Amino acid sequence: MTTSVSKELTYVTHLPALAEFLKKTNSFISATDYLKELIRSKPDALLLRAKESVPKDYERLLSELLPTAKESEVQLIVSHHIELAVKYNVPVQLSATECTSLTSANTSTKTNTLPELPFVSVSVHSLAEANTAISTGARRLVLGHLFPSRCKPGLAPRSETDCQRILELAKEHNIPIHGIGGINFNTYPLMPNDYAGIYVMTETMEQVDIKSYTQKWRNLLID
Repeated sequence: MTTSVSKELTYVTHLPALAEFLKKTNSFISATDYLKELIRSKPDALLLRAKESVPKDYERLLSELLPTAKESEVQLIVSHHIELAVKYNVPVQLSATECTSLTSANTSTKTNTLPELPFVSVSVHSLAEANTAISTGARRLVLGHLFPSRCKPGLAPRSETDCQRILELAKEHNIPIHGIGGINFNTYPLMPNDYAGIYVMTETMEQVDIKSYTQKWRNLLID
């Protein structure tokens, strides 16, 4: 008997898109409360991407969301802010460039690996970046963008050949790889089965019925 395995579902915050949606719909709910509802819908994780926020505001948002995430058993992932990942003992997601910078600075141990951090996932866009991430100790790769994306208008997605090479590399090293970029209910079925999960961004900031939206993804992500 084969046991069904669900791929991981990670939502990515996009505060400008959320602000635009709330304004367009004349919603009285705050952006923070919307994100809490997104967490309560129970994706596996939520990446707190907020490039627009200064560190103080980012930390405030993180601390406001953490109790809801803990209660809902949803993993919050910090984007870039390593010091906050350490302070709050949560995973961090970095770019391949940040990995290189960190390992170059980590001279005290004389090793070319990341310093001691919570779970590290790394966003990659090429085979070279994937190699860098793996060699420096990444425990998850996030590959994108896979499909045309509103976040990257006019920019061509990664080619199928490049994606397959990176998938094979990750498999060789037994590292899970998640897809990101233009993933929706129509494009997801076009993805190879090798991905361990998906990251969904802009669309998650535009939902009237968040619970139903997440449930639809849950049904689709079961192998």
